[in-house]
Amino acid sequence: MDKNYQQLLDRLYSKLPQKEPSSAYQELPKLNIMSAGGTTIIRNFEEYCDRIRRDPKMVTKYLLKELAAPGNLQDNGQLIIQGKFSSTIINTLMDRFVKSYVQCPTCRSLDTVLKADKKVITMSCLACGAVTTLKPL
Repeated sequence: MDKNYQQLLDRLYSKLPQKEPSSAYQELPKLNIMSAGGTTIIRNFEEYCDRIRRDPKMVTKYLLKELAAPGNLQDNGQLIIQGKFSSTIINTLMDRFVKSYVQCPTCRSLDTVLKADKKVITMSCLACGAVTTLKPL
């Protein structure tokens, strides 16, 4: 009886589609970071924010708060930060932002949207439908 069960189980697993590893971060554009004197410029900041479906002002607020540095968002989609910061630090902070405010904790999809209701911010996943409450920025 155990052998028959094992054969059926093997047959079932052979018919299941192969689960592909998540390529969520591969789909994100790479941040184009450059330093000019005492400033750091992220050239494709608005494109990056569009891909993660977040308002560039919100991402700017998070990034500048974490860096404890002044900066501003330009009309051409660039973020200019006063101070010299390495690309490693900025990429680490952006990864942290994506994990906290973009990536669905249930299915790990990046296809999420934020909804604000008074002081409560919720993140709804477009892939699995999960709703998660987030801490405010």
